[in-house]
Amino acid sequence: MAKPRTLADLVAAGGAARLAELATNGTNTVGLKAPDALAADVTWKLPSADGTNGQAMVTDGAGNLSFGNAGISTGKAIAMAIVFA
Repeated sequence: MAKPRTLADLVAAGGAARLAELATNGTNTVGLKAPDALAADVTWKLPSADGTNGQAMVTDGAGNLSFGNAGISTGKAIAMAIVFA
């Protein structure tokens, strides 16, 4: 059995980390790619479990990701006006 490769071995500079679907389903992949330029290193900590139906992945602004309700919180509203000239 071949030694597993690390993610660093799989991603070239400027490349994308790709995960493939099951071979029996096809050859499509999903990938993650960094922006062309960054002001600093960025690390996100993934949640330890899946969210519930309707939740989105959200951040606390400090690199910690979790699942929570996206959108307007209870008690808040957004006013919007559309003006046609």
